[in-house]
Amino acid sequence: MEWAIIVVQWLHVFLGIFWFGGTLYLNFVVIPSVLGLPAEQQPAISKRLSELGRRVMIPVAALVILMGLLRGIVFGPVQSFSFLFGTAYGITFLIGFLAAVATFFWGLLVISREAKKLETLPANAKEQTAYDATLNRVKIFALLELLGFFVIFTCMILMRFGY
Repeated sequence: MEWAIIVVQWLHVFLGIFWFGGTLYLNFVVIPSVLGLPAEQQPAISKRLSELGRRVMIPVAALVILMGLLRGIVFGPVQSFSFLFGTAYGITFLIGFLAAVATFFWGLLVISREAKKLETLPANAKEQTAYDATLNRVKIFALLELLGFFVIFTCMILMRFGY
């Protein structure tokens, strides 16, 4: 049974790094790089990034949450509602879980929908203002997503120390 805990923990941490790191990379490298390209190149690159991002990041984020639930409930101490609501660890686990779900749906429903708009904007000078505004909204929404990661990351550290 110990090997299962190790595998679940490893996957949870690895996929969490992938999800969080992908968001950081998007915010601080990809979007500024795309904005620095000539206007006619931006839509093609954004479309491909958006398509691939959805295909990869949605399953990764869902698996992070699933592995976290397995780690806390099946292989961890959260075995009852009294533990979940009656201990510091349980409450921190619940906050972390809710923050992860909220962050997942923020990305799925808000960021993905806005990024998908980039795919329909034509690559011409007339529409460049609309394209830039949409890309900047994606950047702002992705930066706001980092608040969710701050809460999740803080909860994970607190749980490591028993809170």
